[in-house]
Amino acid sequence: MGARKILVAVDESKASDATFSWALENLYRQGDEVHLIHVIPPGKRVLVSADLGIEGVIEEDEETKKAVEQHALDFMHDRFERPLSIRKIPYDVHLIRCDTSTDSIGALISSRAESLQVAVVVMAKHNKGAVREFFLGSCTSYVLHHCKQPVVVLHSD
Repeated sequence: MGARKILVAVDESKASDATFSWALENLYRQGDEVHLIHVIPPGKRVLVSADLGIEGVIEEDEETKKAVEQHALDFMHDRFERPLSIRKIPYDVHLIRCDTSTDSIGALISSRAESLQVAVVVMAKHNKGAVREFFLGSCTSYVLHHCKQPVVVLHSD
């Protein structure tokens, strides 16, 4: 059987650490290629002025965007790339800046899985609570319902 591509969706949560470890221990076979996908939130901040009652949205400046991207690169290297390098596992990192609505992240993961023709997508289900998930949706749920590749979801506790 030939080499497979395994796509692991990660963020800065402990659940992602557990999901990454689980994928390596239970799915990875010699010769497989691991693809890590991490979404960088958009550069917007909401400003609220209590005395004026003004609410506004501003974009990050270039310096802040670079700092956020560098943080993402450092975190990916320290938590995920280093263990892959030590084990000599071939990998690729996909850092993507986009809107962080659950649909857009889920669509992005599903689209990337299809374009890479991965054997499986592995991700954590974050327990947001029933009310929040009802109103905001779930990235995991989106991927489960829309991704054409098999999806493994690990529940975080």
